Formats: sequence, C-alpha cells, structure tokens
Amino acid sequence: MVVFVLNSIRETRAVKDGLHNIILEIPEDVYLSIYDNLNDKDAYDVLKQYLNYHQDDGIPSDVRIQHNKNAHTVNIYANLHYLGNGKTRTKYYMDDAMDER
Repeated sequence: MVVFVLNSIRETRAVKDGLHNIILEIPEDVYLSIYDNLNDKDAYDVLKQYLNYHQDDGIPSDVRIQHNKNAHTVNIYANLHYLGNGKTRTKYYMDDAMDER
C-alpha cells in the first residue's frame, strides 16, 4: 500500500474500560482501487500497515470491515491492545526519506 493511501485515512479512537478502539475511515474509491472486495483479512492488512506507518505498537483484535455506500466510505473497526507489548522496531517508508522536514 502506498503512503498517499495511508494519508487519506481518517482515524477515530476511543478508550472505554481500558480497551482502546479504532475506526479507520477510507474513501471508497481509494480502498477499491487497491482491494477488489471487502473482507476482514484485507481490513487487518490495511490496519497493520496503517499502525506500522504511524509507529503505533497497538496489537489489533476483532477487526471487521463495513462498506457505507451512502457516505462512500469503507470503515475498519478494531480493538487495540497495548499492555504487555514490546516496543517494535522503527519502520521507514520511501516517501518519508524524500520528505523535506
């Protein structure tokens, strides 16, 4: 997945009773330009890439996907677990190396 796709994702997070929840909202045309159909396996893949790109050590569970045809979005819902996680290695993306900060 290319970085411009990851940057087009809108993220919403919440914490309830110590459980972290995340929702990724992706424009329908962006998601469908990469994936042919909507399934939880691909949703997990998108979420893992998104977390890696943002250096987030959360471990996802209960990943599910939903297509909102009225809003023209694909939404990925998941729980994120942080307790007991080890710090992961930093990952760099080619576009980051080219970015002039």
